[in-house]
This record gives sequence, structure tokens and C-alpha cells, in this order.
Amino acid sequence: MSTDTPTTLPADLSWRLTAPVIAGQARMRLGKPQRDSRVSYPASTERDLTAQLPTKPAAVRLYSNAGHCIVLALDFDAKTRTPEQIADVAYDVFQAEALLDQAGAWFLTDHAHGGSHIYVLLEQPLPFLEARELVEAMAQRWATLDPSPHQSIARGCITVPGSAHKLGGHRQLTISERSLRERVDGLRTSARALRQLRLTLRDEIRLVQAKRAATAAAEPHSTPVVYDAGAGRVMGQKYLTLALEGDWAAYDYDSPSEARWAVLWSAMATGLSREDVAARMSDGRWPGLWALHAHRPRPWRTFADDWTRMEPLFRAKNEAQGRSVHTSDTSANSHTGEPSVRDTHGLIRTWRSLLHEVEAREFPGARGWTRRLLLRAIAKQSHEVASTLTATGIRGLSLATGLSIQTVAALLRELSTQTDPWIALTMRAHGRQAAAYELRIPARHTDTAATVRWIRGKAHALRPVFERLGAPAALTYEAIEHGHGSSLATLRDRTGLSRTAANDALATLTGWNLIDSHPDEGYWLTSDDHDLERLAERLGVTHARATKIATYREHRRIWWAYLERHHIALHADDREADREIRALLDEMRLHDLDPPPASTPARQHALEGVA
Repeated sequence: MSTDTPTTLPADLSWRLTAPVIAGQARMRLGKPQRDSRVSYPASTERDLTAQLPTKPAAVRLYSNAGHCIVLALDFDAKTRTPEQIADVAYDVFQAEALLDQAGAWFLTDHAHGGSHIYVLLEQPLPFLEARELVEAMAQRWATLDPSPHQSIARGCITVPGSAHKLGGHRQLTISERSLRERVDGLRTSARALRQLRLTLRDEIRLVQAKRAATAAAEPHSTPVVYDAGAGRVMGQKYLTLALEGDWAAYDYDSPSEARWAVLWSAMATGLSREDVAARMSDGRWPGLWALHAHRPRPWRTFADDWTRMEPLFRAKNEAQGRSVHTSDTSANSHTGEPSVRDTHGLIRTWRSLLHEVEAREFPGARGWTRRLLLRAIAKQSHEVASTLTATGIRGLSLATGLSIQTVAALLRELSTQTDPWIALTMRAHGRQAAAYELRIPARHTDTAATVRWIRGKAHALRPVFERLGAPAALTYEAIEHGHGSSLATLRDRTGLSRTAANDALATLTGWNLIDSHPDEGYWLTSDDHDLERLAERLGVTHARATKIATYREHRRIWWAYLERHHIALHADDREADREIRALLDEMRLHDLDPPPASTPARQHALEGVA
């Protein structure tokens, strides 16, 4: 058979030749099945691109950290794969290939289960905004084309030839091996061909621009600016989106320069230094801001000049308005100390070490993960207030664990009402005061506590980055951090994870370069808390937590306002004398997540009748 004869190429060969050419950076994400039979590609599955074909569906990242792509990836989707939809895809693919041929573009086309991808190979890297606009314009012409792979720098990815498909088999190229090698080795779409494409699609491009302008005018772009202890002040949503995507036209700026200045000004207002911003531009956290500079001949010189000019203007404005940049904790902690305890931190560390020793048996399986994380959060706050008794509230614990406030409240009730529990409810919530819980060593573990060896390192609940990477990755990272990474068996024994969960967690940590391993030496950390914080910001966790803090602050403000409106002024002697009234009020407010409803006239009349 001639090498020029089209044939169905082996999946591993297709992957090995095309994946490095299509990927904007040498990273890929593995597919994760969803309940609705779809497959998602979450950040937790991201890892280095390999020449070996993954056994799961795999999608490569389309954009570089600078916000450029080297391929236009056109995803023609048959949705539910009815015969009509498959026919529509075939027709649209035929039309798209004809248009690309007419413009002089070089491309590859693969097929799988009724859907198709066209990969337009580019001679020059294309900036995010230009690539997205062009693909969205094509989607106006062909209804089966899904533009979403090109609509985000951080999340844009696509499965490539050879990749496994969720319905079985692999994405197939029907082309000769010789023709494929010619394309991947150097046949590319020129800038002239791209100009021809834009000219052909000029009406669709105008329609896309008009839709984006209308959307920008209709959507609010403000988010309350909040402070996140340990993360610094967080920018509003508008400026963060500009830093991530660089879409200056969507926010009615006349040029990239104006948008660039807006982002830098906001960064200054959050307390970031020039070095902080430069680091975010260079390590992939803010690719959009880099893209706003990339159109200039010397981007870094432009950045330095902008910052130098803006700094005195920003300082003068702050001095005129009497403002200062500061940080603040998210909520007030209340606690009751134990003056008679000589080594409170020692008691807390013993409690933590005992929990680590037995938790895999006491709280087994996936159901136990949340309980273990909540107990860690309470212990961490105990260290912070130097007391075994804490009263931080369910919202503070929600932030520390990544759980919802409803889940936290339910778990607190469960854990504190168990026989011989790890925590005891010592004071119910009252007014502004949160319920207080005290750490206690279960009687069944008294002997073990007397001889337990203290664990190393700081107390952590769920470090923010693991809200995206998952609880198994958090438990595995912690076990390695505490010196239990000698083997997979040791890690499983320490964490209580199944073999599958442990292997997935190790793959996630390795994929993000947080750990390394050797068959003879086990696993060890290659990262520290600063690396975890940077990755959390890159994955969007930092800003998501800041938004949650703003929401919780608003909840607290509403509750406090309610208390002020309904406060019954009593003298201190009256409150002390009438203990039964206080006990009744405490019981009525126990585990109350929302302000009580206002009394209706009918309900008030009924209450008076009972009295």
C-alpha cells in the first residue's frame, strides 16, 4: 500500500504526532465522567503532556501562559448523536473544509461517534482575542460548531487525534502517514490566509462584536472588594477577568492600553508590588494582562514604564483621600481560655496527633473525609486562639474546609452528639456569639494519647488549592508532608484511601509538580505553602473564597442589624437573675442559620392567647 493512500492511522501514532503540535503548552487534562454521561476536564486532572497515549479521554491545553494559540480548534458536536445531528455535522464540516481550502489554510480533520474536529495549523501564534473572535464568527455560520474551547485562556482545551473517546474507541484521522507528517512538520496557515478568512467572515465578525458589546453593557462588573487573611486584598471581578482573559473590548475600553492601566491601578489598590504583578504575568496566573502588553514591541519595558508613571499618581490620590492599603481578618473569633493549663498548644498538638493516628479507622471512606477536615479546622483555630475552646462560627469553618455552611452545621451536630466524641458543645449560640466547642480526647483513646508521637508541621484544615484538587489529594499531600511517603502502601495506611483514590491523588499532585517520586525512595514534596498559594490563585480559588467572604459578611451584617432592631434592653442584674429566659432564648436560636421570620398579626395573637 502506498504511503500516500488515506488510511485510518493507529491511535498512538496520531496522538504522538499531533498532540505536541496542537497544544499551546505542554499540558493536558484527563477526562472525568459526569452523572449525565458527559465528560469534564477539571483542573485537578491536569498534568504534563506525554508522548504515550493516555488510557482515558485526554484534552490538551490550547493557549500558552502568554495567551496565544498555535492551532484553531473547531469542535463540531453532534450533541445526542441522532442521525439528523450527525448529518448536520457532516454538512458543516464539508462547508468549513471548503472555506479553509479556498483561503489557503492547512488543517487536519478527525472523527469520532458522529462528531468532528478541524485543527487549523497556524504559522504564527494567534492572540486569544483574535482567535476567539474568529472561531465565534465561524460558529455564527455553522450551527454545530461549539466555540467554547477558544473562549477561555485558562480552561480552553480540546481532545486531539488518537485520544480515547467516552463512548469507546479513539478519535480517528483518515489520512496517509506521509501526509500527516508533512503537515505536522511544517505546513502551516499563513497570516495572508487568516486575513482571507476574516474577509470571508466579515459579516459574522461584526455580529459577534455587536453581541459582545451588548452583553458588556447589560452585565454588572463589580464585586465587593474584600480582604482574605493570608491571601491579601482581592481585586474586583472586572479587573480580575481582564487580568485573566485580556478582553478589553468587553468592558468598553477604547484600547488595550486603557485596560492595562485599569488592571495595574487595581493591583496597586490591592497592595500588590510591581514584582508581585510581574510574577503573575510570567507564571501563567494572569495571562490576560500579559496579552494586553504583548502587542507592544517590548512588553516588559512597557510594563515597567506604565508602573513607574502610575505609582506617584496612585500615591498622590491615596494621600488626598486619606486612604491606606491594609489587611484584615474576615471575622472576629471568640474563645474562652484555660488559665490553669500550662501547655495549651501541647494539648492541642496531642489531640491532633491522636486524630491523625486513628482517623482512617474512625472515619473511613469518602464519607469520613469531610469529618476529618472539619476536626482539623477546629484544631487549627484552637492553635490560633491558644485555647482548646473555640467559638468561630459555621461560616468561619466553612471557609476553612471548603464546605457549605449547612454541611458544617450538620457535621458539628453529628460530631458533638456522638458517644465519647472528639468535640463537645459547651455553649450554645446566642446573639452575636457563636456556639463554642471544646476539643476532648475520647476516653477510648486515653492510653494511646499518653504515648502518641507528635506530628510535625503546622496545623492545616483544607488549604485553598485543594478545594480544586480534591480532599484525597489534600490528605495525601499532608501524609507525605508528615514523612509517610515511603511507599504507596504506607500512604494508603495513613490516609485510609482506596488504591484508586490514592493513585489518582498522587497523579494529581505529580501533574501539578507538587511532589516527586522514585521507585526506591518513595514520595517527597517539591513545593511549599507559597507554591500552594500561587496555584490556588491560578485555579481561581483565591478569588472564589474572597467572594464567599463578602457573602458571609453580608449575612453577618443582616443578622446583627436584626438583633439591633429586636434587642430588649435589660439591666445586667435582670439578665443574671432570669437564667430561665436566657436558656429559653439559647434553645430557640440553636443551630439557626438565618434570621427568624417576622411575626404575622395572626401568629402574634396566637402567642398572646397561649400566654
